[in-house]
Amino acid sequence: MAQRQVSDDHALHFLASEGYLPLALADHPGMVEAYTKLFTQTSEFFNLPPGSPEKTEYQAASGAAASEEGYLKIPNEKSIMTVRTSQHCPAILRTELQAAWNLTGSLMQKIMTAIANTLELQPDVFSPFIEPCMTLPQTERTPTFVRMFRYDRPQGPTTTGPKVNAEKHKDLGMLSLVVGHSPGLQALDSKTNAWISVEDQRNLPPGSITRSGGLTATLLAGETLAFLSRGSYTAGVHRVVCAPPSAENKGDPYRFSIVYALRAAPAPLFTKCFESRVVGEFGPGETVEGQSSAVLFEKIMRTHWNVNAAPSVREEQRRKFEGMNGSGGQGVANGQERALG
Repeated sequence: MAQRQVSDDHALHFLASEGYLPLALADHPGMVEAYTKLFTQTSEFFNLPPGSPEKTEYQAASGAAASEEGYLKIPNEKSIMTVRTSQHCPAILRTELQAAWNLTGSLMQKIMTAIANTLELQPDVFSPFIEPCMTLPQTERTPTFVRMFRYDRPQGPTTTGPKVNAEKHKDLGMLSLVVGHSPGLQALDSKTNAWISVEDQRNLPPGSITRSGGLTATLLAGETLAFLSRGSYTAGVHRVVCAPPSAENKGDPYRFSIVYALRAAPAPLFTKCFESRVVGEFGPGETVEGQSSAVLFEKIMRTHWNVNAAPSVREEQRRKFEGMNGSGGQGVANGQERALG
């Protein structure tokens, strides 16, 4: 994997074909310090008592959208805090989260410009959809968010090995950046159909974890980017698998990760602007002429079920989705690939 990342063009070619790309966080100024501080505050937040005001005030709604904003605990699996605005962010997280969000937003903008160049599109073609998301909004939500995870590692006398804490799925948006403090993220290799532990130091450029203060960073392409590039960029299929506490993970009963998910802000969308020699032309049923990008996002979201919802909710979503696709249909055969994170 590391051998292919010899230049930006090679890196983006790998992202396009595989849907994921490891990065060295230390190569991007300020990011190691920002995320190290945010991990510290994230741990403190999740360690607060269940009835603390910082958790109860920001309790997530119930149902399928529970992971979209606020605090959610799924027993024996994971705890989640999703933030979309400064106003709806616990004070214990606010300063550090804003710093990490703004630095990541700037990085994502540069990457999206580079992606546009690989597609032979205008460099600013993505700008109307990403510029409103570059800094943490004070009060006005955009679809973009930062989501903090604390995954429960398997432990106890019946533990037999690693546990899948988030099933096989794809992200919905343009790009996601996953920053981890220990291995757990796995991506599906498009050629071998095998799972790659993308945060394992054996699969990363030499020294990148040490230089990055023990943190890993992985880019994931999402379904919206896959649509707008007409498949030139593949949405990365991934999952999270947590190993039991061990010397390798310092006996920590949890795995932490932080995800910046760049989703398109509502703006008029013209698919003609995304056509090029590389992308080709959008066909019947694909063309959009001035509708809000939110319509496209809703259309994509309706074909997925949520791996971060409570188990009973996601099982109901899965059954409905499989029913809509009919027995033996594509959605059934590839059901887990139609899950969203």
